[in-house]
Amino acid sequence: MAHLLQSCRSDLDLPEEAPSAPRVSGGRPVGRFNVVGEQGGRPVAVSAWRVTTEDRAVAEALGGLLGGVPRLSKNGDEHALEVQTRCDRVCILLEDSGAVSLRMVLRGAGGTLHVCDGKRYLEPSGARGSLCGCPAGLADRKAAAQAGRGPMPEVLISFRLADLPELGVFCLVSSSWKLAAEVPELAAVLDVAATPTLGVLRYELVEFTTRSGIAVSFRRPVIEVGRVLSQESLQLAA
Repeated sequence: MAHLLQSCRSDLDLPEEAPSAPRVSGGRPVGRFNVVGEQGGRPVAVSAWRVTTEDRAVAEALGGLLGGVPRLSKNGDEHALEVQTRCDRVCILLEDSGAVSLRMVLRGAGGTLHVCDGKRYLEPSGARGSLCGCPAGLADRKAAAQAGRGPMPEVLISFRLADLPELGVFCLVSSSWKLAAEVPELAAVLDVAATPTLGVLRYELVEFTTRSGIAVSFRRPVIEVGRVLSQESLQLAA
């Protein structure tokens, strides 16, 4: 594993030695990677990953590895602490095809109105399994969502940090249509691998100019899957 992680560290300009970390167990994510920050009570784009967590030891370990200082979160989410890191790319481990999932969600003033897998309802429980009526193609689903008639994608990624796998499982939730389109291929690759796979989670800057001449820029999460690591070499926490 050493030469693979060394290559990853070189790409990301990370420290040669990862800081010591607390050992975390259990299935609940220890933290969440976020694609937006907060300024003046409003969401804003940031240039590097922002991670939220309830655990001070996890926050301090993240700061030591990825840069940044733990502080109280001001955006009112479920996590009490946040670390605005200095990295827009992070080496991660995806354990199997269950590490990625996609569902379509429509929310309204009264709460969640529609949750499906693109073909059948997942929620509410009374409708679970019945046909949801969403278009078959992702492009048509996107058009319906933009017109206010359909749900948005909700991609869930679960992973460990390659340099601190013992820290626990982190998650990322994204509404990116591009990432949603890549989920089936990513899941297929992980399914074939059958062992934890090394990848890079990037916070990509996208820039373009509209036909009317307006410059537009935004950031989106990107996952690049690389080489497969043996289960023995990872020595993940139990």
